[in-house]
Formats: sequence, C-alpha cells, structure tokens
Amino acid sequence: MTLIKYFFAFIILMFFSSCKKDNHEYTPRKEPFSNGLLTLSEGLFHQNNSTLSWINLSDNTIEYDVFEQINGRKIGDTGNDMILYGGKIYMAVSTSSTIEILDKSTLKSLKHIPFDYNNKVQQPRYLAAHKGNVYVTSFDGYVTAIDTTSLKVTKRVKVGRNPEGICVYDNALYIANSGGLDPDNVDSTVMKIDISTFTVVDTFMVGKNPGRVIADEYGHVYVVKRGDYMQNSSELVRINTNDGTVSNLGIPSTSFAIRGDLLYISFYNFTNGTSSVSVYNCASQTIEIENFISNSDIETLYGVFPYKEDQLICIDAMNFTNSGYLRFFNAQGQLTKSINIGLNPNTIIHYK
Repeated sequence: MTLIKYFFAFIILMFFSSCKKDNHEYTPRKEPFSNGLLTLSEGLFHQNNSTLSWINLSDNTIEYDVFEQINGRKIGDTGNDMILYGGKIYMAVSTSSTIEILDKSTLKSLKHIPFDYNNKVQQPRYLAAHKGNVYVTSFDGYVTAIDTTSLKVTKRVKVGRNPEGICVYDNALYIANSGGLDPDNVDSTVMKIDISTFTVVDTFMVGKNPGRVIADEYGHVYVVKRGDYMQNSSELVRINTNDGTVSNLGIPSTSFAIRGDLLYISFYNFTNGTSSVSVYNCASQTIEIENFISNSDIETLYGVFPYKEDQLICIDAMNFTNSGYLRFFNAQGQLTKSINIGLNPNTIIHYK
C-alpha cells in the first residue's frame, strides 16, 4: 500500500469503529419479561446492527442485544418500527425487508416474514393493529395485512408513493405517502383505507413529504408534513375526518405521541440543531405548553414516549454514530435521569 492508501484505510477503520455501539455484557434472564421498557434501536444503514434492549424497572438493570442473545441471530438492517399487539411484538425491519414477530414474554421469534412480494423487496416502514390484523406500510407503495392468528399475509392494497406513517381511526386506516425515495418530487397525500373492503376511499392533500400520522378521540388525524426540513418547514397538519377539511396548524413537528387528550409534539430543527417539545390539547385544540423541555438537556431529539401518568421520555440519538439515550422528564419538564441505550433508538414499548 502507498501512504495515501494506508491513510484512507485508517480513516475507514476509524469511521466504522465510531459507528459501533458500546460493548455490553449480557446475563441471560430466567423470568418472563415484565415491568420494563423494551427499546428498538435501528442502528446504521447497511450495517446490519439493529438491536433490542431491555430496561428492568424493578432494579434499573439493562440487558443489551436481547434479541440476538435469545434467538442466536441479528434482527437485521434498520429496525424501523415496533408495536405490541395480542401478546406479540411486531417489528418492521426496513432495509432487510422483513417483519419479525416475537413472543412478548420470552422475546423468542415466532415467525420471520420476508417482505419480498414477486421477488422484489418491499421495505416495510410502520405498523398499526386493529381487530386481529397488523397492517404494514412499505416503500413499494402498498399496505399489507397480516393475520395475527395464522401470522400470514392475507391481503395487500395499492396506495401512494413510498407510504410511511399509518394509524387507525373508526374502522379506517390513514396512510401517509411520503414519496421519500424521489426527493425532487415527493408525495403530498394521506389516503384513507376502508378496513372492511380494504380499498382506498379518500385522499387528502396535506403538504410535501408527510411522515408520521396519529389519531385522537375527536375525529382528528394529525400528520407530520416534513417538507424539505429547510425552506419548506416540518409542521403539524390536521385532518378533520368529520368534514374532510385539512388545516396546517403551523406547529413545528418532526414526530409526536399521544396520551389521552394530550399530544406531545417533538421537533428537531435541522438548521440550527435545537430540540423542543410542545404539548397540544386535542380536546380544546390549543397549545397547553409551548416549551416543555430545555433544549440543553437533549442533543438530537429523535422522538417522544409518554411514560407513566405524568412523565415523558425523550429519545436522544446524540450524533447518530454512537449509542443514544432515553431522557426521562417529570411533569414540570425537568430532566430526572438518562439511560444509555443502543445506536439510534427509535421505539419504546412499556411492559406494565
């Protein structure tokens, strides 16, 4: 090797070393998983390093890489979403194009479903569950239904380009079509699927690059319209399912979570690197708290998770190349503790 080749080899080695999460020892558990937090970390794109970590709330111990330790293999590349439904955990592993189904109590894999319809990768993105089915959006432009008893794919429906966010309201699915694989010509639609007929029955124009969607109890579906994160800002849009109107609420948002009437809206500003959380009352349709947390407590806000009755967990991805943190805040928005977790954590399930 020439000196220049040695130099580039050194740089590459240093890059991948920095991308590796911290090494943690694992002690196998003998009891079923209960009273804890299960966290999915997506890892880095094309590094095959998604992980599951378990936080035991009884003694605050942490078990890292529990999926690999229990199942003897890796989750795959880019674990994008995870839900609990009917005693099972469902994970969408996007770049590996698989759905992983686990037993909630043991975290043993019950089924590994390749998402490769007609031998083409589908890249599953997000999940929702309703009346015995789990519904999956995937970048190939479809929503897929999985029967939760047989654990088999039962039907598919064509929607828009690169669908991502999905939620259920009043026996219907609402699907955000981002068009994210074509950044120069993104999509702007949310489609409504009637679950009974499994057909698209309505389309709403919500603005460029819609991502996450969530529903309240008053007939509103909220959408994160991400724009281009710069000049076309990332904001909260509301669909009124009662009359079909769409309103841009003008609230900065990159993600959100709901607890009762309160919508916790997280926003990471890609321009200046600041983070914020606001609290929106869905009943009164007003902002209750504009700045719930201090920006100094979080480096890169990657999502929020309502925890217990009056606490909030903010997911901090740090610099995206080293392990992130769960930041716990009390009802006054004060940081109470931080837990180091996997690389780019994105989803939490609370075992109560």
